[in-house]
Amino acid sequence: MEDSNNCLESVGDIDDEQDIARSAYADMLHDIERNEKYEKAIAKVISQMKNKGISVNVLDIGTGTGLLSMMAAKHGADSIVACEAFTPVAECAVKVIEDNGYSASIKVIPKRSTDLIVGNDLPKKANLVVAELYDTELIGEGAILSYNHARKELLEEDFLSVPSRARIYAQLVECPLARSWNRPFSIEVTKNDSIMPQPEAEICSGAPAVHDIQMSQLLSESFTAITDPAEVFLF
Repeated sequence: MEDSNNCLESVGDIDDEQDIARSAYADMLHDIERNEKYEKAIAKVISQMKNKGISVNVLDIGTGTGLLSMMAAKHGADSIVACEAFTPVAECAVKVIEDNGYSASIKVIPKRSTDLIVGNDLPKKANLVVAELYDTELIGEGAILSYNHARKELLEEDFLSVPSRARIYAQLVECPLARSWNRPFSIEVTKNDSIMPQPEAEICSGAPAVHDIQMSQLLSESFTAITDPAEVFLF
């Protein structure tokens, strides 16, 4: 993405540049395998719809920098509405889309999808939704809420979706490192003075907490798999 700094600005005490730097936008943009699969799926669905004589009207939920919308435009979608709730990124998407020559094909709206109104933000209901609403737990970013609202308010009854399905797998592991995150430790104030937790606190496992970390981020020797991965949900 060229001139990305021109897309960023700070307002008051909110440093949008730092917010974006700490986000996953760059990771997703550099995930070549992910992006190739998205483009292949988008191209296939658009081709199938056009072969049936169906106009392709796309809704891109959470467009980010506009990548999926540009893929849809590249492969011949008839209309594309892209929404992005984070205003600095929505403004950046407008510039990226313009730089790539797709401004005439893609309308960027700086709103949440749940705030969109057909007849105002969208000329009509879409028949293809593309989105990347998933986190490492798949549905932790409100994907179900967004999809349910879109299905009821923004999409035709027989709409298609990319992606169209997803699975969640679970695997039990034993990880002393992760377990230690819920336990208090002594704090050395000076060489001769330390703050020690009460014995009862040392054996308490603490309140259950979700740690947003992928096991691939840990050294393989730091945990042991207890079970094989098992499918627990299919959407």
